[in-house]
Amino acid sequence: MTNFAVAKRYYAHFLMYMKINRTLTYLLAALFIPALISCSDYLTYAEQLEEMEENIKTFMANHNYILTDSIPTAVPWIDSKGNPLFYKTESGLYLNVVDTGLSSSTKDRQVVEVRYKEMSVEDDSTTYSNFGPYAPAEICNGVVYTAYSSSYFWGDCSGWHEPLDYVGDGGAVRIIVPSDLGMPVYANSSTHLYAYYYYLEYTYWK
Repeated sequence: MTNFAVAKRYYAHFLMYMKINRTLTYLLAALFIPALISCSDYLTYAEQLEEMEENIKTFMANHNYILTDSIPTAVPWIDSKGNPLFYKTESGLYLNVVDTGLSSSTKDRQVVEVRYKEMSVEDDSTTYSNFGPYAPAEICNGVVYTAYSSSYFWGDCSGWHEPLDYVGDGGAVRIIVPSDLGMPVYANSSTHLYAYYYYLEYTYWK
């Protein structure tokens, strides 16, 4: 084979190699560029947190809930116009005491029945209520049972336990629970932070 023929053959291989590389490049670009664009649409954690806090502010304004810097001394926690006063605790829970009940202290591992109404802060809509003929939920004070699977969740959340530092048997509260204090089913997202409102009534197991 002449030098010219060898060179021609290598040149043909080179062109084929370049064509394959271009094809692979186009395929990879078609796969990864949409993914990169899609990822850029997701909010960062800081942005999600800011969005959740804005949703909480809007929800409170829509319901005439007032944020106070100190724990009110009179029960129920309301202002001079009768608007509920919410105190933001160190954990980030928004708390309004409606009734302290029969006792202001709850023992550790006290079994407590909970009647509750749940609302989505973002949608301002009721998502669940166990008032009426439904069975109450049960929690064990100081022990937060949470678990989650793709199809079912069970347990409770720390946001339900903290008010028991302020109320006892027969107590009632309103709370707004940020994502990190809420039910595991609502915290199981890497792209959105959910806050929920609850009206809770506690009854001790006798």
